[in-house]
Amino acid sequence: MLRNYVKIAVRNLLRSKSFSAINILGLSVGMTCCMLLLLYIRSELSFDKHHEHADNLYLMGQQMTIGGKALNGIGEKTSSASAPFAFALKSDYPEIEQVGRLWVNIIDDKALLQVRESGKVLQSFYETKGYQIDSTFFDLFTYQFTEGNHRTALLDPNSVVLSETVAQKLFGKNPALNKIIRINGTMGRGQDYKVTGVYKDESNRSHIDARFFIPMSAGWTGRFLREARLDFASNNMFVTYLRLRPDSDPHRLEQKFPAFIEKHARNDLKMVGFDKKLFLVAVPDLHLYSGFESVITPTNSVTYLYILGSIALFTLLIACINFMNLSTARSAKRAAEVGVRKVMGAEQGALVRQFLGESMILTLMALLIAIVMVAVFLPLFNQLTGKSLSVFELFQPQIALAFLALALATGLIAGSYPAFYLSLFNPAQVLKGKFINSMSAITLRRALVIFQFVVSVGLVLATFIIQEQMRYLRDKPLGFTQDQQIAIPFRSTESRAAYTAFRNEILRNNQVVSAAGTQYYPGIANATDFILHLPEQTASQGHDVKTNWVDYDYLQTMGFRLKQGRLFSREFPGDTNRRIVVNEATLRKFQIPEQKAIGQKLDFEWQGETQQFEIVGVVGDFHFQDLHQTIEPYAFLLNNDPDFNYIIVHVNTADMASVLSFLEQKWKAIRPDEPFAFTFLNEDFQHNYQAEARTSRIVSTFTIISILISCLGLFGLAAFAAQQRTKEIGVRKVLGASVTNIVMLLATDFMKLVLIAIVIASPVAWWAMSKWLDNFAYKIAIPWWVFVVSGALAITIAFVTISFQSIKAALMNPVKSLRAE
Repeated sequence: MLRNYVKIAVRNLLRSKSFSAINILGLSVGMTCCMLLLLYIRSELSFDKHHEHADNLYLMGQQMTIGGKALNGIGEKTSSASAPFAFALKSDYPEIEQVGRLWVNIIDDKALLQVRESGKVLQSFYETKGYQIDSTFFDLFTYQFTEGNHRTALLDPNSVVLSETVAQKLFGKNPALNKIIRINGTMGRGQDYKVTGVYKDESNRSHIDARFFIPMSAGWTGRFLREARLDFASNNMFVTYLRLRPDSDPHRLEQKFPAFIEKHARNDLKMVGFDKKLFLVAVPDLHLYSGFESVITPTNSVTYLYILGSIALFTLLIACINFMNLSTARSAKRAAEVGVRKVMGAEQGALVRQFLGESMILTLMALLIAIVMVAVFLPLFNQLTGKSLSVFELFQPQIALAFLALALATGLIAGSYPAFYLSLFNPAQVLKGKFINSMSAITLRRALVIFQFVVSVGLVLATFIIQEQMRYLRDKPLGFTQDQQIAIPFRSTESRAAYTAFRNEILRNNQVVSAAGTQYYPGIANATDFILHLPEQTASQGHDVKTNWVDYDYLQTMGFRLKQGRLFSREFPGDTNRRIVVNEATLRKFQIPEQKAIGQKLDFEWQGETQQFEIVGVVGDFHFQDLHQTIEPYAFLLNNDPDFNYIIVHVNTADMASVLSFLEQKWKAIRPDEPFAFTFLNEDFQHNYQAEARTSRIVSTFTIISILISCLGLFGLAAFAAQQRTKEIGVRKVLGASVTNIVMLLATDFMKLVLIAIVIASPVAWWAMSKWLDNFAYKIAIPWWVFVVSGALAITIAFVTISFQSIKAALMNPVKSLRAE
């Protein structure tokens, strides 16, 4: 019996090659999309679950408030804290088994690594994602060491642990263990470090995307921890991890934190005027569920995964709908077969199993094609999503079983309705030739076509709105000159010391308009801030103000608009004595009238002392953060010494290549041992929208795919409709109907369905995209034209798809059509 079913299924496939091809192609494309997105979702859900102690590993976060409200620019929750918290918590609470801290370099965005092997020239590399950690770090997190021992790797303060990627970059295929590296910049301070370990890269499944680690006791951080007065209020720059004992309850531990704050931190917090509340977040939850925008690396949102999961599901459903529509539409072709089988004694259950079996065969064929397509398109998908998914994941038992289950479920969903529909035919009516498609079947097909185009039109609308928001983010004036601004980093003590000489040299070029040093610039993280307050107020009434130390010409180089007073000037040597230039948001926050701003004093409480700053200038508001955030108070201070992280070079030229060549030449003349590195200011700012750009790419790609699958099904239905109405078309042509009349006749029914889909999809897409836009402080108003263009595009694509078959039918010789009947 089974053999008979298979033979019948194969014969039906071969007898209807075009419809079988459409079904298999549609299902395989839908399954390919679904499988790729499921691989991505699985990768996101697996973050930090591979650690040995993952179930007991927590990050200690904090809420910082002033006057009961969130600190400006810091937000309600932060993932870093002051240095003393970690070991004080371990000392007070026995349920904490181990603690460790991680310091993200808030001063430099990269470090300078230099290697000199015997008989070879000095090699220099800029390297990002280097972190400083306590020696207990590898007791908390599981890393696979290929060289060295994780238990002893960081006991020596002058040790460094490298990822395999960096080790190969520095030493090729040779062992890296015990080799010497000089690390310059804030982290290494130009000292030599011995390689004590090499580990496998874990960045694809961990929120810590480290390329190398050095001890917390090294470099600038080590000096700070040894020499600074450490307190529980300030310098919130250490990510603090706790490993609890297996029998501990994290919620009970959290309930003890207020008492801990009162015991250890209350005096420090009282002096600075704000408060803290501590809480725990499970490390495996950091990437998707923490609510932080970033924990070392940018986090993701589980909502985003729901969106991708929905796209995967809808894409597969569209393919299943094609299958169901074409199968029920072609039911007349199988009616006689069903009638004969029923007369011969076949039961309904046997017919259902037969038709479901045929569906499963088609689906398994589609699965094999889909697996090949996944392997082929995975590299492109990795570029699209920024992932590093491997084709070998397809052959993992769990993945293989999941995809097989997906195929069987697809076959069941796609084949269930056609199977039950065909098995219910009345044999007497069928064999008398009285079979017609029921209204219920026709209505269902129409509803399914509407559903397909609701999804497709909705995705088209989402694509347009996302692209308009991205265009707005690119084009919105930021309050400063962002074009033709080059940022050059200083990553060693020697390069910082050469700032003045380098600046003087490059200013000799008439294409260089100006150049000035700065600690930070708009578009990158601004790590420093003060809690300032009016002299007549207390620290608890203050507001958080971002701060930056700059050179005299920085404000002019950046093109900030002067609103009141003056900018820093060498004509006023006293500007280095706590004089500040603020933005308009600062005046609004402190309720200072613009006309009375110049000369206004603002106080800062620091370790029991009051420092007073005087406003000498006000600049127009500018975006130093991306447009997810509102503009917050900001203050510039003049640096006493020419010690900067960056120099901003403003140029005026159409030949950027020649200017960059000139800058590199001058750099090499002064610092021959350091690579010349640069970025463009406008590009740095746009890097803040990588998540949105990725979303735009994914939605756009799968929008095109969903439309293609929908059109594939529409093509098949149009072909079947033309085939069913062959006699009618022949009669109409004999009576004088034109090709246009025939095309419009066949297209009208389908176009009505597309119009209904547009009406349904438009409000749904408007609501969903309004929610997405709420993530931005500055956003577009959804324009009316996107609905018009999306609707017109859907109608055009559908009409072109239908017209191909309609024109073919309309051009047939009516004599042949009528003779065939």
